[in-house]
Amino acid sequence: MPPRAGRRAPPSPSGPPGEELVPLEATGLDAETRQVLAADGIARLFPPQAAALPPVLAGESLVLAAPTASGKSLVAYLALLRAARAGRTGLYLVPLRALAQEKADDLGRFASLGLKVGLSTGDFDLSAQQLESLDVLVATSEKADGLLRRGSPWLDRLGVVVADEVHLLRDPDRGPTLEVSLTRLRRAYPDLQIVALSATVGNSEELAAWLGARHQASEYRPVPLRKGVYFDGRITFTDLSTRELAPPGEAVPRLVRTVIEEGGQALVFVSTRKASEQVAESLVPTVRGLLSAEERARARAAVEALGGISDEETEGLRRLAALVPYGVAFHNASLTNPERRVVEQAFRERTLKVLVATPTLAAGINLPARRVIVRDTTRYDDRLGMQAPIPATEIHQMLGRAGRPRFDTAGEALIVARSPDDEDRLLDGYLSGAPESVVSRLAAEPALRMHVLALVASGAVATERDLESFFAATFYGHTLPLDELRATVATVRTFLEEHEFLVPGPALRATPFGTMTSELYLDPLSAVVLRRVLDRAPIGVGAFPLLAAIAATPDLPPLFTRRGEGADLLTRYTDEAEELLVKPEEPPLELDLDGFLSTIKTASVLEAWINEVPIVEISHRYGIGAGDLRTKVEDAEWLLFSAGRLASRFQRRLARPIDDLSTRVRYGAREELLDLVRLRGVGRVRARLLFRAGYADREALRRAPVDRIEQVLRSRRLAEMVLSQLRRPAAEGAPAAAPAHRPPTPLPPPTRSARRTLEEFPADPER
Repeated sequence: MPPRAGRRAPPSPSGPPGEELVPLEATGLDAETRQVLAADGIARLFPPQAAALPPVLAGESLVLAAPTASGKSLVAYLALLRAARAGRTGLYLVPLRALAQEKADDLGRFASLGLKVGLSTGDFDLSAQQLESLDVLVATSEKADGLLRRGSPWLDRLGVVVADEVHLLRDPDRGPTLEVSLTRLRRAYPDLQIVALSATVGNSEELAAWLGARHQASEYRPVPLRKGVYFDGRITFTDLSTRELAPPGEAVPRLVRTVIEEGGQALVFVSTRKASEQVAESLVPTVRGLLSAEERARARAAVEALGGISDEETEGLRRLAALVPYGVAFHNASLTNPERRVVEQAFRERTLKVLVATPTLAAGINLPARRVIVRDTTRYDDRLGMQAPIPATEIHQMLGRAGRPRFDTAGEALIVARSPDDEDRLLDGYLSGAPESVVSRLAAEPALRMHVLALVASGAVATERDLESFFAATFYGHTLPLDELRATVATVRTFLEEHEFLVPGPALRATPFGTMTSELYLDPLSAVVLRRVLDRAPIGVGAFPLLAAIAATPDLPPLFTRRGEGADLLTRYTDEAEELLVKPEEPPLELDLDGFLSTIKTASVLEAWINEVPIVEISHRYGIGAGDLRTKVEDAEWLLFSAGRLASRFQRRLARPIDDLSTRVRYGAREELLDLVRLRGVGRVRARLLFRAGYADREALRRAPVDRIEQVLRSRRLAEMVLSQLRRPAAEGAPAAAPAHRPPTPLPPPTRSARRTLEEFPADPER
């Protein structure tokens, strides 16, 4: 095919000529560290790693911008190891929980050198005593923000902070917290070493200037990447070469079939969860005939692993069980964490030949494939209310998954075009265009409400001048005029004073209500709603009005209503209107009817959960996956925990019933099971089995013979574990930690709850 007019082939993405791998002996690393790396199969460093190592080991801050799979993380790990050996602690910031687990596992390779690593995310939390014993904490930005608000002594020894995926500063949801956390850390610890890792972006030098860091950018990839666009049976690569793919098959099946025939795997990205499941199902006829007998046996073993992760069936388990035997699976947020981990491991082990995923998988999780196929380049944007293009940097994150080190000599990253014009647009706009720049999202009022209050309540700022100085030190203040931010901060401060979070006056001082709201990590708007609910709630208030109230807060994003649901939700609203504690037309929420009906749906889902409706039935009735349900359960539990703490100060008569409702939400259980579900290893399914067998509470269970409990629970080990807890009565009254998916607070947790995860959503084995 002749070159297209006006388009020139870009330089090779594999790095400048002459770049060579650097032997570990030439890097200046000590013998012990080299031995650990060699045991992990690392005998030489990639050029970007070798270039970054001297400044990092000298304690300099660094922004390292390089493609996916170029080895950026290893540079950060060595910086953390250097700090630990110098008696300093290290903080590794990640945007996603799944990425945190992966990084903590990676850092475990240095345990033989004495490195102690801990994890703090939505699923894990640490006591102050546990934290003090750590050299490195891997945490989400929200958890780090919580540490800063509490002023943890562990931070006093902080020597290095790693900001992974720092380009996500531009994310409207995660970006502001990451930006504020980095700004606070740099101001509190002026000698702090920052190691920021980023995909290739248009203004990485600007990020480095903001962080006071050395800048290093590279296009090197250990596995060369060929990028192209597929249309009508032909791939056109960015170097203007082409490749014809033999029929049959539509675009995605043909691309999947041909790469499997060549011995590789395929990773397909689509824009929605529903599409990921539908495309995966459509690929079964293509893939199943390509599996060997050995591969089919491994796939059956993966299905057995799925069957062992939960006592209660989910729609995700049902769907995966019908796909995994044929080497196919999907990956999206409707799956629970254990379900996703089984899928990810099966793909890493090459048991799965193709994985269909939504774009969130591209944000750092290490799941490479020989061929990456991006089917969709637009998605629905709820802020715009319409389909919108996916940013080029996100597309490149997906494409960067192509090429599996140690398995593939090259990767193919392909976008599917739907027409000849679309083919040109994708080649020019996505594959040959300049990367986008990172911009700050800090000026959004909801984010500033939380962060202004936190800065004042924690004592980080005390005057108007302090506040302006702080925001001048943010990435926003470094790159943009402060006028717009000043106006938004003034609006936020007025809101905080009017609603009694801040003491009015020239000095910046938090009220007790403001301090408590900040410690609970609540959006102040949510705290306004909860305090109003506490003032209105009658003695004996029912569960549904409380669930509807927390569902109306901004901290519990409502579920979207599906077509045909409006009439039933309106009927429910009408039936419950007199008992509801939050009204749709009231300030400060002022929700329209559609928005309020969404909160009624969310409350109805939570009500079904605490009434022990099976997860599969909840999924069918409300169109919500088990993973989404867990997210709602975690957020609702935290809001009820927070409401209980506010009640203990402002309406003590409500503290006990709210704490009991929080426990019911945690376990998804009716009130009569509360005494049983607090036992470790007993969730709502097992508690109901015990209840039906005549063991309604702990006292009845304490007198039971172990053989009888074994019959009920169908496990001798589990029966012995449950009964052993009843023979240690001193431990029963021990206070539990606050729900783990938000930063913990120094406030007293509910004394009647036990710290564990939902049985239906099992914890990681390490817990």
